[in-house]
Amino acid sequence: MDPIAVLQSRIEQLEAKLGINACNIIEGQQGDSATANLLNTAQAINNATAEHEKLKEARNMANELNNYTDPNLAENLQQNNMHMHEVVAAEPVIQHHCHCMHHCKQAAPVLESEPIQQVPVMQETVNKMHLAAAEVKAEADSVSQGIQELAETCGTAASKTSEQLAAVAQKVNEVEQSFPRRRNGLD
Repeated sequence: MDPIAVLQSRIEQLEAKLGINACNIIEGQQGDSATANLLNTAQAINNATAEHEKLKEARNMANELNNYTDPNLAENLQQNNMHMHEVVAAEPVIQHHCHCMHHCKQAAPVLESEPIQQVPVMQETVNKMHLAAAEVKAEADSVSQGIQELAETCGTAASKTSEQLAAVAQKVNEVEQSFPRRRNGLD
C-alpha cells in the first residue's frame, strides 16, 4: 500500500476519533483540515522524492557524459581502434589455429589408440633391431674384408703358381729339345 494512502487513512482515523471534520475536497479545492494539510505536505514530499530520484538519474547521466569528455577519451578510442585492427589482422591466423585445433581434436582418437600408445614400447624393439643390424653389418664387413684378403692371397698364389708352371713347361721344352728326334716314330 502507498505510504501516502496509509498516512491519509491514519489521519482520517485520528480525525474521526477526535471528532474533527474530514477533509472536504470539492472539485480540486481543499479545506482547512489537518488531513488536507498533511496530504499537501505528503504530496510535496512525494514530489520532492521523485525529483531527488530524477536528480540521481541526472547525476548518473552527467557522470557518463564526464566519462565521454574525459581528456584521455580520444587516446583511449585510438588505442581501442588499434587493438581492433590488430584483432582483425590476426583473424586469419586465429582461424587457421582454430582449423588446426579442429583437426587435432579429430585426430585425438587416433593418437590415443592402442597401436599409437605402443609406439614407445615398439621404439625400444626397433632400437634393439638397429643395434643388432649394426653388429651384423660389422661382422659382414669383417667377413668381406677377410674374403677380399683371401682373394688377394689366392690371386698372388695363382700368379706365382702360374709363373712356376710356365718355368717348368719351359724346362720340359728345353729337355725335350736336348734329346734327338725320332723319325717316323721308329727310332
